[in-house]
Amino acid sequence: MTKENQLHRVFVLFFVLCNFLGFSQPKLDSLLLELNNTVDRESKIEIFLKLSLVADESDVSLEYAQSAFNQLHENDDLFLKGKAYQSLGRSYVNEQQTDSALIYLAQSKDIFDSLEITTHSAKNLYYQAIAFEQIHLFDSARSRYHLAILLSDSIGDDASSAYYRLHLGDLLNTKGDNVGALKHLKIAHEYYNAPERADSAWISYNSLAIVYDEMGLYPEALGYYLKAYEIIENKDDKDAKMILANNLGTIYHEIGKNEEAKNYFAQGMEMARAANYKQDEAMILNNLSILYTEEGDTLGALKLIRKAHEIQMNEGLNCDLAYSFEGLGEVMTWQKKYDSAKYYYSKAMNWANKCEMTGSQTSILRNMGLLALKLRKSTEGVALLNKSLKLGEKAGYLSEMQETTKELYIFYNTIGDHKSALKYHQLYSSLKDSLFNSQSTEKIARMTAEFDFRREVESLEYQQMADEMRLNEQLRQKESYQNSILVVLVLTLLLAATLGRSYYLVQNHNKKLTALNEEKNTLMGVVAHDLRSPLNNIKGLMSLVKMENASLSPEQSHYFHLVDDTMERMRDMIDRVLDVSVVEDMKVNLNLKKVDLGQSMNFVGGNFELLASKKSIKIHCNIETEKHFIFADYNYLLQVIENLVSNAIKFSESGKNIFLNVFQEEGNETMIIRDEGPGISEEDQKRLFTKFQKLSAKPTDNEQSTGLGLSIVKKFVDAMDAEIRCESEVGKGTSFIIRFKTAVEQEVV
Repeated sequence: MTKENQLHRVFVLFFVLCNFLGFSQPKLDSLLLELNNTVDRESKIEIFLKLSLVADESDVSLEYAQSAFNQLHENDDLFLKGKAYQSLGRSYVNEQQTDSALIYLAQSKDIFDSLEITTHSAKNLYYQAIAFEQIHLFDSARSRYHLAILLSDSIGDDASSAYYRLHLGDLLNTKGDNVGALKHLKIAHEYYNAPERADSAWISYNSLAIVYDEMGLYPEALGYYLKAYEIIENKDDKDAKMILANNLGTIYHEIGKNEEAKNYFAQGMEMARAANYKQDEAMILNNLSILYTEEGDTLGALKLIRKAHEIQMNEGLNCDLAYSFEGLGEVMTWQKKYDSAKYYYSKAMNWANKCEMTGSQTSILRNMGLLALKLRKSTEGVALLNKSLKLGEKAGYLSEMQETTKELYIFYNTIGDHKSALKYHQLYSSLKDSLFNSQSTEKIARMTAEFDFRREVESLEYQQMADEMRLNEQLRQKESYQNSILVVLVLTLLLAATLGRSYYLVQNHNKKLTALNEEKNTLMGVVAHDLRSPLNNIKGLMSLVKMENASLSPEQSHYFHLVDDTMERMRDMIDRVLDVSVVEDMKVNLNLKKVDLGQSMNFVGGNFELLASKKSIKIHCNIETEKHFIFADYNYLLQVIENLVSNAIKFSESGKNIFLNVFQEEGNETMIIRDEGPGISEEDQKRLFTKFQKLSAKPTDNEQSTGLGLSIVKKFVDAMDAEIRCESEVGKGTSFIIRFKTAVEQEVV
């Protein structure tokens, strides 16, 4: 499902427009008072026009514009008539009465063109562009924005030009032209980012962040979002805070920080409901439903997405229906209600096409392709997935392309077309590296930490200011004790300075140590990662060579296996380096989903059969699937099982057995991996899950061991809220038992 970022709300943009028109948002009551004290008709028209511009509600704005229009006489000068027509046209745009709006705006433009008043002609073009957007005539809207920009540039009206570029950039972004969007948004940002307009710069920061976000450039997007949030954080601008809360929630979800995402979504939801902004509430409900779906809570996701859909239907938010229809389709797919899913995807695509929403089209095509594959319509499914991939490539949506190439790789791997599977796996790996390489991950972590640190400092400074104010008040109230209080204050300041100096020295030292440690871990990760990609490619190519050249001579086969074994050992060594980096970094970012534990055990057992057979070891694993569901991170779960099975093979003598089993007890799913190896002494069991501990038992075939495997297992198991224990007796083998909480299947009534 595609995410929803918030662009500029109309009322926010009209606030900015009022600023560059020369108004400073005069209070409504002061204008009304001025109106009551005015008898001159033309002066009344001017006041009505100002009231129309600053009124909060669109229907009230229209009422004032009509009042100005009704005051006009045949002999009034053209300039006043042009302004009245323009005000009425703009008010009809706000009320989404497009036909009436275009009529009055055209009349106003004719007047201002004849008077050669370029500024007002440009404004008419801008209002016309918004009206054309409302009726989905996007090419007409785009051309009006361009003309408005050209007119503003011709007279050096930088404020208007920047404002129109914001709108044009947002439109181009929605239509998938991110290169064009960035061009206009960067020019607008140069204007708004000037010191004298710093309070408005959050708008251009937000728009730039949205484009970078959709292009998968997460560090750049997060940086701009945080800068925007810093501008408005201490201001009483609830609308801006609501917009940025939703957008920060969206990007934190995309980079795997779901708790932070939920916090920001909750803030945005509270503000949207307090202000009764239904469109924003529906938008945040849609984004929250994506989180619930990924966590396997289809009942919760369905409840949220239905509420969002109901709001969009009631409010006439037709283009937004593409999001809720797609969300309903995804939930129905999870619940295996495929006919309903197909219906909802079709409705979603209709609105995405009508509104030219390229991002939604890309996502919906992928979901329709996956549904077709589930219905065993392979040709149709692959065609839809490739169509999604091409559309995402054209628009530069890296994250959407990554998801689609992953699904194509899984499909071709399932049907045994290894050549095609390798092609899409390489593309998927390349896209994943582009989105989440070590440099971007580190940059995101640093930006988040710095942002949190600055907020903490600001909080402390505010607290310090409050303390000083209270202290000054006490001094004023207790003048008779002034001397003694001053002495105490001086001593307190001296103590604070001493403690502050000590704290600074300690923190500075800790920062240096932390930076060195991060640099070491980053270097390890980068080197290991960069080595692994070419090795994986060589490994895949060798598999293809082996499949396509089955009749190798004995000597060729011998050398082939030597090279293959060498590549495998190199990959193992690189994986151990990455494991060291993970454990040293002490960071585990979970992506919890509903997982079949039985299927996972069977999968790993099958993968290790060849390795075990080299030592004449038999793996016994025949676990019933679709009955042992848990919530876990699938990749971490596989690594846990693989480490334990690998150890069992490594420490077992030739001819022994390894037993893999899963069973349910007391509402939990329990997995057991048991071997017939030498066992583990009581003394060694005390040190089992400690890093870099090599126990008394030795691998039986000179295999390598770093002492990290079990410490990684314990870290991942703890992170997934599971329990692990070891049962062993010297000479009688070892059993590792892990107990997970059962994921209860929830059916929707």
